[in-house]
Amino acid sequence: MTEPKFTKGPWAWFGNAGSNSVYLATNHSGRRYVMQFRRWGFSGAQPVFQPTQGMVEAKNLLKFEVGDRSVTGVDEAKKNTSVYRTDICGIEAPDAHLIAAAPELYEALERVIKIIDDSSWCLKLTEERAALAKARGETP
Repeated sequence: MTEPKFTKGPWAWFGNAGSNSVYLATNHSGRRYVMQFRRWGFSGAQPVFQPTQGMVEAKNLLKFEVGDRSVTGVDEAKKNTSVYRTDICGIEAPDAHLIAAAPELYEALERVIKIIDDSSWCLKLTEERAALAKARGETP
């Protein structure tokens, strides 16, 4: 099995709502960017998610580093005096959680396959191996 080329985890969502900055990065050893959004025209770029029905801009799903942790979104943060700084610590959307957890999921599946390979089980785990290969950018 070849070494994965993607950025090692763990990953987390960061940025600052006041500067229209949202990015996915490592949360260890400094910040290594995984995904960032660049400005386009006069407005800030941001990811858009579908937490339930319809697409929702990330600014409405942001969680903040300081203040009341139940506050979600820029508008709610402006109304809540406990959020005195708009540094982002996450995005409250299932797909955002999954994206940030991708490295840990990869590593967990890799450990499971190693345990099974080292045991006397006679499983081939074809789909699991294909998923890992896809995550490494390898063609099946």
